[in-house]
Amino acid sequence: MSTSAAEKEHWRSVLRAFDGYMRYHLSANHARRMVFMTLPKAEKEVYELIGYREKLEAVDEGIRRNSDFIDEMIANPVFSDMISSLGGSQRAPGDYMHSHVDSPLHDHSHSVSPSHSHSHSHSSSKSQSSKTEGKRSPELDTAQDKIRSTLRSFVRDWTREGEDERNACYAPCLEALERYFPQNGDTGEKVVEIMTDEEDVKLCRKTRERSEVKVLVPGCGLGRLAMEIAARGFFSQGNEFSTYMLIASDWVLNQTTTAESHAIFPFLHSFSNHPTTEHHLLRSVRIPDVCPVDIFSRGRPGPFSLVAGDFEEIYGPNNWGLDGGKPHDFEDGENHQGQWGAVVTCFFIDCARNVLNYLRIIHSLLADDGVWINVGPLLWHFENSPTTSAKGEGSVELSLDEVKELARRIGFDLREEKMIRSTYTGIPEGMLRHEYNAAFWVATKRREE
Repeated sequence: MSTSAAEKEHWRSVLRAFDGYMRYHLSANHARRMVFMTLPKAEKEVYELIGYREKLEAVDEGIRRNSDFIDEMIANPVFSDMISSLGGSQRAPGDYMHSHVDSPLHDHSHSVSPSHSHSHSHSSSKSQSSKTEGKRSPELDTAQDKIRSTLRSFVRDWTREGEDERNACYAPCLEALERYFPQNGDTGEKVVEIMTDEEDVKLCRKTRERSEVKVLVPGCGLGRLAMEIAARGFFSQGNEFSTYMLIASDWVLNQTTTAESHAIFPFLHSFSNHPTTEHHLLRSVRIPDVCPVDIFSRGRPGPFSLVAGDFEEIYGPNNWGLDGGKPHDFEDGENHQGQWGAVVTCFFIDCARNVLNYLRIIHSLLADDGVWINVGPLLWHFENSPTTSAKGEGSVELSLDEVKELARRIGFDLREEKMIRSTYTGIPEGMLRHEYNAAFWVATKRREE
């Protein structure tokens, strides 16, 4: 665990945000109650007839239930070295990595939180912060928004309600991966057909055990896609930068033992666009829909690990160094260049300030017969963010055709391309639907002549 002061303070700040969830959101709901109480008596009585007072009380209870869940989620004693800074009521997270198999541990850290929220979700829940009593700092509002986003991410990755979203985005990636690396015990050469609009491209490659194929999933969130890849026999490694997501993924991946053991209320933070109060605003979901150990019980799973830290710092050129003319040992986490059979990016590449750098890193990570599988929109996360004078701190945004052309120029051949309609942490059956027309492709690393 990292012992740097800056590192610990960053994790403490995240823990303080989780610890303050109930206080913040009860205050927001109390502001609604105060508005209600100041209405003329006749109007207030009409609202009471349709159950508005009881609605506010039910939301309070849902917030308390969410807080109980959060308390359990952050109570892991592995972070006990920082509990004292918060009065001993909660654990404090530190830099770590979690793993479900005897695979090498890689420990990477960052000392400050991201300056821009990397979220593809759309939510009107921010509007409630303006109603809360007292003055709220932008940092506090941002932190609580990240917690709400984390709760919605549980819906996407670890509930029955999120199955449609997972099938829309994860299934094509898994199918392409299994198609490119077929599971069989044959030796010699294997022909894999990948369909394109123009022609059938046949790729000839050597068949090998899937557990020997390293698959990287950057921006893995709560880890479901990376774990499903491991469940299919691959050596799977997820990578995530968000401390909020890391804390939540630690709980679901390492602490859960029973399916649907916990209930959360992820939709009650905004009162807008709900068809009903009982079945939509106050709807609870049970997590996890399946335990990780049960996922691994299917067939012959491969090794799985999750690395905390920034994608560019961990997998980028700084870790491509040479020692005495020989690459650093991959298992020590020093040199990833050319070591990966596949990189799967799901709703990830638009998190880049400089997408050219992301694509170059992905290309360099892949082995000569490697494949890059991508699905996602181009919601450039740093667009319109403040630009500092520091070199490389700006943001470059491209259209889809430009991203594809950039990939070709770097050395990728795009073999399969299509568009996939999908939501991202959407509210099931809500009155407002944000839908992405996400780009999907399978790209191979062009062989040098």
